[in-house]
Amino acid sequence: MRIAEHEVRRVSVLGYGRTGRAVSEYFYSHDVEVFVSDSRALGADDTNHLSARGIPYEQAGHTVRVLEGTDLVIISPGIRPDLPILQKVRETQTQIISELDLAFLLIPDTPLIAITGTNGKSTTVKLVEEILRQVGIKAIAAGNIGLPAITLADNPPEVVVLEVSSFQLEQSRIFRPSVACLLNIAPDHLDRHGSMDRYVAAKLSIFDRQTNADLAIASHEVPLLRGSVEARIVCYEDVTLPKDVFVDSLSPHNRSNLRAAIACCKGVIPTLDESRIDLRVLKGAFHLPYRMQEEPSLGDLRVINDSKSTNAASAITALQAIDGPCVLILGGRHKGAGYEQLASIIVQRDVRRVILFGEGATLLRLSLRDVGYARVTLCSTLDHALKCALKEAREGDTILFSPACSSYDQYSNYVERGEHFSHLVRSALEQQSPNR
Repeated sequence: MRIAEHEVRRVSVLGYGRTGRAVSEYFYSHDVEVFVSDSRALGADDTNHLSARGIPYEQAGHTVRVLEGTDLVIISPGIRPDLPILQKVRETQTQIISELDLAFLLIPDTPLIAITGTNGKSTTVKLVEEILRQVGIKAIAAGNIGLPAITLADNPPEVVVLEVSSFQLEQSRIFRPSVACLLNIAPDHLDRHGSMDRYVAAKLSIFDRQTNADLAIASHEVPLLRGSVEARIVCYEDVTLPKDVFVDSLSPHNRSNLRAAIACCKGVIPTLDESRIDLRVLKGAFHLPYRMQEEPSLGDLRVINDSKSTNAASAITALQAIDGPCVLILGGRHKGAGYEQLASIIVQRDVRRVILFGEGATLLRLSLRDVGYARVTLCSTLDHALKCALKEAREGDTILFSPACSSYDQYSNYVERGEHFSHLVRSALEQQSPNR
């Protein structure tokens, strides 16, 4: 198989999560030899899947088998660029690319809209997809939002709309979107990047390989220096929103997401008239699963499932979006930064109590203690956390589950965590039923 100017007969895929599996399937279907290497112990479903296809693999660590006869190494988003095995690969001068690089090479004639930022990526991607479809363009949302970009390589749509993470950008050396959008930057993933400067650099790299034929979209508040970006620059705050009751009802951050989405769409349809967008069709994009999702009320208590909150900035946004007293559930695997600001907001807000669970509980407790907030309960699991929240809440309160941390200490992803919280709420509701 020929990719760009290279003949590829055997590839090594590092990481066998959602992305690694999609990459492996792509090459397997094109009769390219595949070797899979994962640092984790693979589950039975994964090993059975690989064995059924005759794909050799290793698990619980990366070894020099990655190098044997390999023409190309593709790394999944969870793979750190400083991994020792990658240094050995570099010494052999074997090319290492990300899945984004691979997709870009395989669909060079398809316009790519890439959207990144600390928060708001998924919503903005869905908005762009819906607006483009509304005007008759076949667009598909992919990337970090759920569908790996490589799955579109054999039958690409007219436009691919990608949610792009800092992990993916950090790994990429070829990827160049036609339209690149950076929504915002707040402390996140410092456990991976090591410093705020490196995190910001990863985000800004979305513009690195753009040319003057491309479009770069950012906020006035993003440190985007005009001298360092070759693409034409647009600030999405300059977009005029349609005058509509629905638009007026949106929270400030969702109005920003809508402005950014319209700016992205104009990158591929310069003549787009935003006043003609059917806003009713867009409502679903503002209600993504486990993003401020209303659960059934527990008696007089409102319950909100914001499992998609994986950093401090998103939890702050969630707190600012609700009125009245609340019991806040935080926890998971912390990101290393941003929690001082979250603690300051908590002490200013009418937060009756904070329930902490998971690996990050100790760090979160220290951040709260530093601002003088002491109404804290420590729990080991989400199950225990919800039970404690129900004991602490008073009539008319909101129980807000907005973890501000990743899910990887106890769950595979935020969706699994959100599903579990929904299940716990339904179980609690059943226990409250007078018929039981």
